[in-house]
Amino acid sequence: MEVQVIRPPRRSCWTLLGTGLMVLLVPLILLYVFGFSAKATEEYACVLNLVERSEDVIVVTGKPLKPGLFAWTAYFESSGSLRQGSFSTTFSGPRGRARIQVQFYRASVGETLGVWLKKGREEITVYKGSYPCR
Repeated sequence: MEVQVIRPPRRSCWTLLGTGLMVLLVPLILLYVFGFSAKATEEYACVLNLVERSEDVIVVTGKPLKPGLFAWTAYFESSGSLRQGSFSTTFSGPRGRARIQVQFYRASVGETLGVWLKKGREEITVYKGSYPCR
């Protein structure tokens, strides 16, 4: 009597490689969307300009200022004339490091921009008003 051994099919190297790439690719895409994409916006460039000229930020961090690697996006919406969102990033200088929190809203009916400096429990309003960069 002959015994047949049933073996599961072998997975090819390509299947394992593809699965491995997908496991790595998804977190990288999420990291880009939530950690870097805000740096490519007009609002980030505007806030960077405001923060670099802010006496409050310079007093806390010193000069020269260095932006952090990430700009964490809490939310972002852009459709037609509407642009709104929120992000935060860090800035560091010779005196220390602080977090900048930003909220913005721009539409055909109005616009606002809020920028806050947070260090420890302290919070300073750097800018709050209409969108200053045109």
